[in-house]
Amino acid sequence: MAAGAVNEQQIRDALRQVVDPDRRTDIVSLGMVSGLTVKDGHVAFAIEVEPERGPRLEPLRKAAEKAVFDLPGVLSVTAVLTAHRGAQGGPHGGRGQSPAAGGHGPRPGKIIVPSVRSMIAVASGKGGVGKSTTAVNLAVALATQGRRVGMLDADIYGPSQPRMMGLAGRRPQARDDKVLIPLQNYGIKCMSIGFMLPEDTPMIWRGPMVTSAIRQMLRDVEWGELDILVCDLPPGTGDIQLTMAQEVPLTGAVIVSTPQDIALLDARKGLNMFRKVDVPVLASSRT
Repeated sequence: MAAGAVNEQQIRDALRQVVDPDRRTDIVSLGMVSGLTVKDGHVAFAIEVEPERGPRLEPLRKAAEKAVFDLPGVLSVTAVLTAHRGAQGGPHGGRGQSPAAGGHGPRPGKIIVPSVRSMIAVASGKGGVGKSTTAVNLAVALATQGRRVGMLDADIYGPSQPRMMGLAGRRPQARDDKVLIPLQNYGIKCMSIGFMLPEDTPMIWRGPMVTSAIRQMLRDVEWGELDILVCDLPPGTGDIQLTMAQEVPLTGAVIVSTPQDIALLDARKGLNMFRKVDVPVLASSRT
């Protein structure tokens, strides 16, 4: 480890100063901190809470971010709240169950971004078929037509929009420690988890942690008035896709595939998923 670099133990020690307001115990001792990653001074972690407490624990999340950011050697901190169901019989609900055990908690209502008129998801069944390239070209084409366009990089595990949008290495600024200001290029506002961490840092997060990050990138970003928000989804039909399809008022979806039989088979699965949750498929594209 380089001299002056922060390590995991120092981060956990700092988080021991952050106390759960209901339980009067620090969040590390309560086992609430998970998914901690540290890379070259960039830190990311999740704070697991019960679903019913999530809406009022934003001050706890901010306190945790500040406690870590104040450590020498820390360049950036990304903390997200993630809801879990408590284990039965525990005095405080216990640790969260695995996703397979139904640990996502109740599904909240639609995530409304009042300043955004339309949201379009760009999805694919397989990776490497040109989905992100299609999303960028769609956004740029709409912007050249005079539309006010934003780009949400919802591919948490493999964010590519920072590089594709010519914004790699830059970090969004915060306004009043409350909302992030999206970066801009080509007349498009862009937000991605890739702005928070170095490109080679893996996101070792479970499904609920990832969906919590998606919700925060929608709610806690100053998108401003947009005609269209293009959402670059990860490949497949997992947690992120379901969150976007069920909790976000999508105007429609674009499915991207290559002509190979296997790629088309997976693309049909994605198409059927959107149909089942009543999201119109606006177009399918073969690259």
